[in-house]
Amino acid sequence: MARRRTIKRRGWPENLYETRGYFIWRNPIDGKKHGLGRDKASASLQAIEANLHIAGMLTKSRLIDRVLGGEDQSVAAWCGRYAKILEDRTLADETRREFNRRIGKIKETLGSHQVDKVTTKHIADFLRPWTDDGKKRMAQAMRSLMLDMFREAVAAGWAKQNPVAVTRAPRVAVARARLTLDMFLAIHAVALRDHSPWVARSMELALVSAQRREDVALMGRKDMRDGRLWITQEKTGTRVSIPTDLRLQAVNWSVEDVIQRCHDKVLAPTFIHHSAHAGMAKPGDKVRLHSITAAFAEARDTARAEGCIQWGDDKTPPTFHEIRSLAARLYAEQGVDAQALLGHKSPDMTAVYRDVRGAEWIDVKAG
Repeated sequence: MARRRTIKRRGWPENLYETRGYFIWRNPIDGKKHGLGRDKASASLQAIEANLHIAGMLTKSRLIDRVLGGEDQSVAAWCGRYAKILEDRTLADETRREFNRRIGKIKETLGSHQVDKVTTKHIADFLRPWTDDGKKRMAQAMRSLMLDMFREAVAAGWAKQNPVAVTRAPRVAVARARLTLDMFLAIHAVALRDHSPWVARSMELALVSAQRREDVALMGRKDMRDGRLWITQEKTGTRVSIPTDLRLQAVNWSVEDVIQRCHDKVLAPTFIHHSAHAGMAKPGDKVRLHSITAAFAEARDTARAEGCIQWGDDKTPPTFHEIRSLAARLYAEQGVDAQALLGHKSPDMTAVYRDVRGAEWIDVKAG
């Protein structure tokens, strides 16, 4: 349903806006704005003309399809098919929801075009608003999804080539600081001193298991058997089996050691749980993901304020997820197969996690 016009804009052409007496027309297809000057009458006529042109573009392909009686092969139709393709893939619920939101944006902007008529310029124009606004990571994510979407379209015979393939991928400078072992231990000390027991336990379990926050939060007795911890990763569905006697030598903690520390007088289905009432949470309730993130950040910021840790002014603070990267690096130095432990299918992805981003010194060994 279209937004109701204000009294001031009542009777104005669609997509025409005014800022401090200057009129602007916004292209509904790519979001690009065009200045029309300060003459309202002239701006209105130009906006009407542009709207008629856009309306013709939006209806042309559909009319042809109806006349010829052929299959609707618009981007909108393919978005529906592609969404079904994604349903058959093993994706976490949140990942699936985010992909569907992005597909909706593609459908909204490019939906009227025929798939085989979409050009590289269409793709570049679609991505430009994000890059112009400095949202390069979002532009990168949209391009990645569109690359796969049109790859599937080529495979299905809807297009002869992938118009996304030759576009330039937005370069995103990694700004988040890596977590070093010294930083981890300083934050861990603050967590032990100032926070509920589950805060330190969650950090320990993340480090010795090298698993994501979502998986750490769900681990429990149900996942233990035959001396191993059996994990089905929430994000990817990858199944990882970790021996509970696996020991991270850098801290001299084993998986079993940490699990034992998680046990308390409260009967709970998950290792990471509340031991006392906290807001709406009762003893034994699992800890929410947001709470894990927030508690880690609070302990981290305290450690920095006390002068125990630091990171560059050009970096954003390390998050709880950085514990997984730290674990990958420490286990790799120990000789453990980090790729298997992380559940990665590609060694390239593991290499990304093992990249220290300049956070640690490189030791050169003599002879």
